[in-house]
Formats: sequence, structure tokens, C-alpha cells
Amino acid sequence: MKKFLIALLMIGLIACLLIGCNVTTPSEGEGEGEGEDETANRTVLVELFMSMGCPSCSVVEPILEQLAEEYDRTEMILVEEAGWGLYSTTEISDRYKWYLPSSSDRATPNILFNGLNQKIHGDSTYAAIKSKITTELGKDVNVSISATRSSDSTTTTISGTIKNIDSSTLDNLVINGMIFRDRGQTGLKYSVIDIFEEQKVEISTLDSGSSYNFSFTLEDINWDVSNTQGVVLVQDTDSSKKEVLQSFYVD
Repeated sequence: MKKFLIALLMIGLIACLLIGCNVTTPSEGEGEGEGEDETANRTVLVELFMSMGCPSCSVVEPILEQLAEEYDRTEMILVEEAGWGLYSTTEISDRYKWYLPSSSDRATPNILFNGLNQKIHGDSTYAAIKSKITTELGKDVNVSISATRSSDSTTTTISGTIKNIDSSTLDNLVINGMIFRDRGQTGLKYSVIDIFEEQKVEISTLDSGSSYNFSFTLEDINWDVSNTQGVVLVQDTDSSKKEVLQSFYVD
């Protein structure tokens, strides 16, 4: 019996030497996805630059507000920015001038889709505006954003992380944000009250796969009581389109 067991052991060792040991067939799906690039869904930031009493603004504003209700906030975020006059701020005015340096281009309304990627000036229709959103939603995403909010009666902190999920290095990025609220009148459901211009974060280079943490502290904001909403955005400030690469809605 002992000789028989020794013989079986020798046969097994010879078989391992000839065909290799521990050979297994992976089950279906095992190992799949390893090394694949991280992906995220694109969110379209729609910026309506308007002014009170503008006839064409009153045409496009309800269309945009309707679309903002139809889309999830992971797909579209609308902000309404008063370029001048009532409800305008220095930050809004400066942002409008940054987008459109020539004053002749700043007549209202101007609707910007992820920066200057897509633009509509003047009157428009539901179908035309929706087509611009659809085009932006179909583009690839190279930045992901995650964020959380903590608030008390006077202070709100928005903290999070952006990550370069593209295969290439990204340059000249800015992390910025806005807060907005319903003015309680016809239109202006998403009226911007502040842009985080003084706290914006400039990133000269972000390598593929790299992350960057950010934090914004907002004083004298009772977020929950005043029905405040927010958006964090990553923008390519050096591109001709001043493209908003990704946005994140803050409830």
C-alpha cells in the first residue's frame, strides 16, 4: 500500500512539472474591469445671464426653469445671473465680462451651456434649448466631483474632492461655486446670490488619476431656513470656450 501511495505521489509531481500546478479557469466576469478608466456622467451647467425688465428674458426664463424641473440635478443645473441692475452682484458682473469681454455681446439674455461650449443669445424655443443640453450630455467626462455640506444657523461649509478621470493631464483648472435661491416671484427660481470668487481654487496641473481636495466656507448663510441651493464647478479657464468640465449640485 505504501509503495502504491508513493507511486501516485510521483505521478502527481511529474504531471505538475509537465502541465503546471494550480491551473484554474476563471469564472464568468472574474478579472473584468481591472485597469479600466473610471467614468462619470456629465452634468450640464446652464448659466442664464439676464436682466430685470428684459422682454426676451421673460421668454426663455420659463423654458429654462421648466427644463430644470424635467432633468435630474445630476444631468442639468440651472443658475440665473443678473448681469446688471436689480439682483446683480460684482461677482456676477465680473463673470459676465470674463465670458464676453465686448459690451456689445453682453445684451441679455445669453444662455451658456458648460461655459461657451454652446451659447444662445436672445429669444429661443424649448426644442432649441433642449438640443444644446442633449449635445453637452453626450460628451465624455474627464473630471469627477464629490462634495458634502455641513451647516448651522450662520455658517455653511462645502467640502469635497475633484479627480482627473481622463487619461491625460489637465491644466489650468479652477474649482469655484455658486449659491442660488428662489426669489419668490415669476422667474428667478434659481437666482444666484453669491459666487465663491474669493475662495476659488486654482490648479495649474492635475495628473491623470490624481485628486484634489477643496473646501468653501460661507458666512452669514442660514442654508436650510432660506431654501439655499448650490453648485460646485470645475472650469478650464485657459480654453477658448472657458469650458465647465463638470458640476455638482449641493442641496
